[in-house]
Amino acid sequence: MTARAVVRDAVSDAVQDAAHGDPRVAALVAHFETVASGAMRDMAVVNRALRVEAIGFAPKAGEAGARGAWLGVLITPWSMNLLWLPGATQDSAPCPRPGGKACLRVGNVDFEWIGAHAQDVGAYACCSLFSPMFEFAGQESAAATARAVLAQLRGAEGGGQGDGKGDTSAVAPRASRRAFLLRPGAFGSAA
Repeated sequence: MTARAVVRDAVSDAVQDAAHGDPRVAALVAHFETVASGAMRDMAVVNRALRVEAIGFAPKAGEAGARGAWLGVLITPWSMNLLWLPGATQDSAPCPRPGGKACLRVGNVDFEWIGAHAQDVGAYACCSLFSPMFEFAGQESAAATARAVLAQLRGAEGGGQGDGKGDTSAVAPRASRRAFLLRPGAFGSAA
């Protein structure tokens, strides 16, 4: 089996895994795979040790169900972004227009999001975590970092599950994304 076939199979598995949740995640992976093999293929910012992968997409805390907002990390060979797929419920925050900005709180951290749109995905917003991606030696270290970021954020959200204690985000201290992600011990040994 060639290296290209291994990568193709891994991408196919990632698309299938993502499809078990929100179908927009599978469409997002497929869209960025097309970008990776097309427009970004020969760009100097591409880390050739990496591939497109969706990590940890799940309903955003407080928006459970298929129609709620979804949150996860998308790894590409040129960037790692926190991605927000807006919900279709009245309580969901609206997604910013493509190129527009919006503030959305995840846990106790306010993030600035940039709106985007892709065919078969629809509207989504992203928040850059890393770009370019040369500090990652391979897919495993990038994926471990993505999982650690999500664990920290979901821990700040109360684990993504209702804890019966009510919404405490209104009284939580405000922190910058950089301070949250770079605080000592944020990633343990995963980074």
